[in-house]
Amino acid sequence: MKKRVASVHSRAAKRASSPGINLDKSLKDIKPPPSTKNVRPSILLDRRSAGIMKKSKGGRKAVLSAKIKRRQEKGLDRAVAVMDRTIKKVERSKDKAKIGQERSMKWEDLNKKMALQTATIGAALTADIDLMKGQENSSDEQQEQKSLELPQRDIENMKEIAAESAAQYSRPINEKDTELKEDEDDEIL
Repeated sequence: MKKRVASVHSRAAKRASSPGINLDKSLKDIKPPPSTKNVRPSILLDRRSAGIMKKSKGGRKAVLSAKIKRRQEKGLDRAVAVMDRTIKKVERSKDKAKIGQERSMKWEDLNKKMALQTATIGAALTADIDLMKGQENSSDEQQEQKSLELPQRDIENMKEIAAESAAQYSRPINEKDTELKEDEDDEIL
C-alpha cells in the first residue's frame, strides 16, 4: 500500500509551511530610525478654531427672551437641587460606613479581651490541675505564679462578666419542664 500524501489544506501542511522562530535574525541588527525634531508648536496649542464649534449669535438673537431665561434658570435650580441631594446621600453613606467600622472595631476589641480572659482562666485551671496531681516544681511554680498574677480589676471584670452571662442564660426551672414525657406507643418519632 502506498502512503497517502498529506493534503495542502491539512494542519500538518500548514504547520510545515509556517516560518520558524529563529528564521530571520537580520532584525536584531537593524537600528531604529533617528528621531526628527520637526515639531510645530502651533499644532499643539489649544486654539479656538480647533474642533467643531457652534457659531456665536449676533444681533437680535444674542439677547435671550424671557421664556428662555426662565427655562435656563429652572434648569440651574434643578441642577443645584440634584447636587444638594447627592451631597446629602454621600454624607449619609459615609456616616453609615463610619458606624460599621466602629462596630467592627468594638468586635475586634471584644474578641481580644475574651481571648485574654480565656487564656488567663485556662492558665489558672491548668495550674490547679497540676497542684491536684502533685506535679510541683520549684521553677515551674514561680513561673506559674507570675503568669497567674492578675490585676485586681481584671479579676473583678471576669466576675462581673460571669455573673452577667449566668443571669442572661439561666432561666427558672418549672416543675413541668423537669418531668420526662414518655411516648405512649414506643415509636420513634
